[in-house]
Amino acid sequence: MTTFTIRRGFDVRLSGRPELALVDASEPTRVVVETAEFAGIKPKALVKEGARVTTGQPLFLDKRDRKTTWCSPATGTVEKVELGARRFLLRVVIRLESKEEFFAVPKAPMQGTREQMVEALQGAGLWPLLVQRPLGKMPAFDIEPVAVFVNGMDTEPLAADPAFATRGQKDNLQAGVEVMKRLTKGKVYLALRAGGEHQSELRELKGVECHDFAGPHPAGLVGTHIANLRPLKPGEKALTLRAQELALIGEWARTGRYPCKRVVAVGGSHAPVRKYFRVRQGSSIATVCGGAAPQGDVRIINGTVLNGTVVGGDGTLGFRTATVSVIPEGTGQRDLFGWALPQFGKLSWHRSVFSWLFPKKDYVVDARTNGGHRPIVNIGAWEGVMPLDIHASYLVRAIQANDIEEAVKLGLLEVTEEDVALCTFVDPCKTDVGAIVRQGLDMYEREG
Repeated sequence: MTTFTIRRGFDVRLSGRPELALVDASEPTRVVVETAEFAGIKPKALVKEGARVTTGQPLFLDKRDRKTTWCSPATGTVEKVELGARRFLLRVVIRLESKEEFFAVPKAPMQGTREQMVEALQGAGLWPLLVQRPLGKMPAFDIEPVAVFVNGMDTEPLAADPAFATRGQKDNLQAGVEVMKRLTKGKVYLALRAGGEHQSELRELKGVECHDFAGPHPAGLVGTHIANLRPLKPGEKALTLRAQELALIGEWARTGRYPCKRVVAVGGSHAPVRKYFRVRQGSSIATVCGGAAPQGDVRIINGTVLNGTVVGGDGTLGFRTATVSVIPEGTGQRDLFGWALPQFGKLSWHRSVFSWLFPKKDYVVDARTNGGHRPIVNIGAWEGVMPLDIHASYLVRAIQANDIEEAVKLGLLEVTEEDVALCTFVDPCKTDVGAIVRQGLDMYEREG
């Protein structure tokens, strides 16, 4: 086992960390399965309004690969099949019944071929849990990964701790490892936090190559792990997933049932409850916020503040949601003299404020950008928090110039939005670096 120490980066220390206590959330009256989380798919509904569905029954499929399905996380009646422009399926809403029944999803063929395992995962509605690198999207069905990377740590602000979220699920985790080994001829890598005392169950897994990572964020991102453990050569692909998703796949492999429950951490300075919840997939945000969604001038995020999606109080948990963050919006607030005064209560990577004097202090941060978009000025801020061997400024310039060949040479295929989220956070020019990188990846996919 090797320990990698990341030097460049920055920990966004926010107040309101979730307490290490796991409780069962109340059952929702409705669950929602949305398609927006899976960019690039062409969904086709398999159910109609008024139809009765059971847990694990396919709700829709991807017309590009009709074997890839998304399954119902509950037993009940289809209340709504919502379509958008050009009859594009947006979401399926299910009203729950009191009694749960399980659909007979495909079983894991542990003695079969890789193709049979892929087909079983697709039919069980679990293939979308995996993410392909490069591109950072749901993998193609015919992928031949050179390795599988399991992320057992997370250094994003207020993020759920994978080791705690999977505590007591060693059998499911081990079964998940066996499934991953069927998907690749290469190794299954497991990245853990250096010195973590509560990671014993993850460290005891067999069939994985375990490595420790230390240092500031983004030490806990899978892009950082790939760059240090097994950099991908041109044309190579890998599969990535988090430890929580490994446990879900293992639960399916052991029980033959669709895993409908998730462990979600709720945190943030304005979160009404800060704990870990075992909750049904597709539940409303209110289910993990004490029965009522936070009100007032707050921002609710499906995910972390660096790499999440803003939802309203009536929003629902996403398919891969492991964290819900609630922070102040900051609407209408202005700071007297702004940066011209000494700033002792603010968090910043730059030394123009004094948070660097208090490295262990947690801060209340709102959603204001404190200024509008400005022309990009290369002052080295992006490179200061980028541990990968990439010049982010030149990469962004190549993408904006539509020079994909140059962007690939500069490391486009080594990153996704989450890998450059810190660049957006520290950028005084208010540039959304992640959106530009996604634009470049989409352009590469179209032209490839």
